[in-house]
Amino acid sequence: MSVIARDNYVSLEYRLWLDSGEQLRGTPEAPGVLTFIAGCNELMPGLERRLVGLRVQDEVEFTVPAAEAFGDYDPNCVQEWSHKVFPPDLELKPGQKVLPANLPFPPEYPLTVKEVTPAAVILDMNHPFAGHDLRYQVKVMEVRPATPEELEPLKQCQSCQEGMSCEH
Repeated sequence: MSVIARDNYVSLEYRLWLDSGEQLRGTPEAPGVLTFIAGCNELMPGLERRLVGLRVQDEVEFTVPAAEAFGDYDPNCVQEWSHKVFPPDLELKPGQKVLPANLPFPPEYPLTVKEVTPAAVILDMNHPFAGHDLRYQVKVMEVRPATPEELEPLKQCQSCQEGMSCEH
């Protein structure tokens, strides 16, 4: 029986909660489904480490601490931004999630408006789950060797990530 190890295709059913108890993915009636190739940087390392070695039908619960998930909350990531970054007709309110258009980098997740003043918009650049432990309930549904077609694009990108020359 295959175990979760490097270059294996994995399919899981899972449920995910924040440490506050807020359910993020899956319900008792309908778990979320996650598929990935182990060892190819498709999952955050703190999650993947806890899955390695599991077998089909294994059911486990574990917590990924904030430091191994989206990091600790960083107060230095709360910044002032000009109103010019936002469309003039957009009414900004504290707690609102926004994706400013004119940033020097595209954010991977919506940023949170902390405060709006006449001079600036105060944005929280932290990931929404920063500072939170993540609690998982997982059932392994399938583990098999990944096909060459599944591995090909991941191996090319992994070479790039490791700083090696890549053909693409």
